[in-house]
Amino acid sequence: MISRANTSVRAVAPAVLLPLLAAFACAAGSATGPADGDGESGQELRLSLSTGDEPPRDAAPIVLELAGTNEGQAPLVLDFPDGQRYDFEVISEGGAVVWQWAEGMFFAQVLGRETLDPGASLNWTATIEAGLPAGVYRVLATLTTVEPHTIEATLTVLPRR
Repeated sequence: MISRANTSVRAVAPAVLLPLLAAFACAAGSATGPADGDGESGQELRLSLSTGDEPPRDAAPIVLELAGTNEGQAPLVLDFPDGQRYDFEVISEGGAVVWQWAEGMFFAQVLGRETLDPGASLNWTATIEAGLPAGVYRVLATLTTVEPHTIEATLTVLPRR
């Protein structure tokens, strides 16, 4: 079972907050938290990020999951500037982006909208098929709405047995 930490996240978190946010994520890489600007008019979007129940092994596929849940009392409208809905970035300890889901992709240049009823969730997943070398990584998951919401978790990849 994974433990979850509640964190408030910003679309672009100041450098001071990033180490604090990472401290709340568990080794298997999960975090939850309210998205910025929520809680107004009975609307609250809660984001969660998971990299699985157990730390992955070196070079094993890694499944990343971003979920957005409407924990408010009214329908929540999510507006998107184009066809993209989410993105994932994996960042090494040295600060280099080692994997990004949307890298090299093209998205329809049309406005989009998703409506979440109270209690409803949307889930987005991506798989790093080739896995990652053993080490500790930051995983950023972004809901690419007009005003993007990002959540962060720490991912520890263990050496092969």
